[in-house]
Amino acid sequence: MKRSAVFVLLCAYLAFAASGVVSRVVFERLPHLEDEFAYLFQARIFERGQVYIETPQPVRAYWQPFLINHDGKRFGKYTPGWPALLAVGTGLNQPWLVNAWLMMLTVALIYRLGRAIYTPATGAVAALLVATSPMALLLAGSLMSHTAGLFFAMLFLYALWHLERRSITPRRALLWGVAGGLALGTLVSTRPLTAVGIAAPYVIYSLGRVVWAAIHARPMLGAVLRPLLVLGAITVALSLTWPAFNYAVTAREGESFPAYLVRFLRGDKDTNLYRYIWDYDRVGFGPGHGRNATTGHTLEIGWRHTKTDLECAARDLFGWALPPDDGLTVEQDACLASSRGYSWVLLPVGMLLTARRRWTWLLAALPASIIAIYLAYWVGGELYSARYYAEGIGAVALLSAAGIDALVRWIDAPAIRQGGLRPGGVLYLIAGAAALYALAIYGPARMNPLRGYGRISREQIAALDAARQDSDRPVLVIAHGQHHWRDVATLMGVTGPFRDSDIVLARDADRADTERLRAQAPEREIIYLIDGAFTHDLPPPGS
Repeated sequence: MKRSAVFVLLCAYLAFAASGVVSRVVFERLPHLEDEFAYLFQARIFERGQVYIETPQPVRAYWQPFLINHDGKRFGKYTPGWPALLAVGTGLNQPWLVNAWLMMLTVALIYRLGRAIYTPATGAVAALLVATSPMALLLAGSLMSHTAGLFFAMLFLYALWHLERRSITPRRALLWGVAGGLALGTLVSTRPLTAVGIAAPYVIYSLGRVVWAAIHARPMLGAVLRPLLVLGAITVALSLTWPAFNYAVTAREGESFPAYLVRFLRGDKDTNLYRYIWDYDRVGFGPGHGRNATTGHTLEIGWRHTKTDLECAARDLFGWALPPDDGLTVEQDACLASSRGYSWVLLPVGMLLTARRRWTWLLAALPASIIAIYLAYWVGGELYSARYYAEGIGAVALLSAAGIDALVRWIDAPAIRQGGLRPGGVLYLIAGAAALYALAIYGPARMNPLRGYGRISREQIAALDAARQDSDRPVLVIAHGQHHWRDVATLMGVTGPFRDSDIVLARDADRADTERLRAQAPEREIIYLIDGAFTHDLPPPGS
């Protein structure tokens, strides 16, 4: 193997290990955001080969965030792509493995793309930047869908690059068209708005290639068009898994899928699962979009979110900033902004020094398009870093690494001509030191305040285990008294949809359903959670 390939292999293993550490140390292998609860719940349903479960009774006892109850069915509000991938991890009882594995593959893929477009050194530096990126590792340690989005975005670009190679055979071109379609179609089913932002510039570019071939090189038209048609057809076919999922859970009685698909494409409210939770959760501007009841979402609000997220990305992307203040908490400042970030500084260098390469501009189009499209969404990322821009991490890393490599070759040019020492290699050492700083200093300081976020911690599970009288017997925890859902979110996160997990949580604030809940679980040890304490003894009402 080439030295650069060996180096990248180590980077890939580092990315996997670091993702696992973040998952265990920061997030304790538990969901923290409402999105993660819904993803995990739906993944556990998919794991059993089902699309939904019957709504459990009593309904309020088994409530979880971002779950929908419709016509006796319970399911998550999100598109099916990421829960389907996450189901592989839940089947192994290790959901965190999926993001860690995808993070490792992403690092390797970024190297291959950088080596193909620029040089092996560019690919290796880009792989190092992503493997140590606090933003990428934070998301890879969570149960969010952005790491999958990043991987499929890079695979889509890699397939497009192969389709442009003049030496490619028609058969291999078709195979890369299939790969590109699988990547983009899965991305649509995983993060549809992001997929639109990513695909838009490349659809325009590909149409330009087809038109150019039709005008200037007609014999090449078929070779250009056929793999793109395959890519498009597979993208559309996989994208249909999204409305197919919605159809399975919300279709009207007797309604055919084609009829439902027409309503879905038309944007009917009852085909949009996001609006089942919050009616204002829509993309666009004006009243009805976003939480502002008067104006709705506006371009001014969108730009304000964009500015905050870009400032956050400038720090977290590569960790090129001073660590956050020790006393700063996510409740005070979700993005932990205590200094200016400079993760962007090599981006203009890379674009300037490699401007003659067409793919430099195609790479730059990816993050630019994502940023532009999220102007139309009513909320920003912040807490889990600038997560809505996460799928652009790879492109920015490649352009930044291309800048480093171009600078090294420019500095070394006189030495190469004269046969002397090459001082440009110092830049690689600086890049390595910056990556080490991000991994060992900035990253932990950035992520540590997220430990226990939302009152979610394994300490509550440890307290429950201490209260159990028979560790071999599954337990039903009934939470009494007035409480916020986050007071019991830890137990909620380990409660499976089929209520056959070792721990099952039920909430019964006013004790109206306690006897019913007990009768439903005769095989379980019953423990009550009252005012944060576990007990086997149920005090009299009102005491």
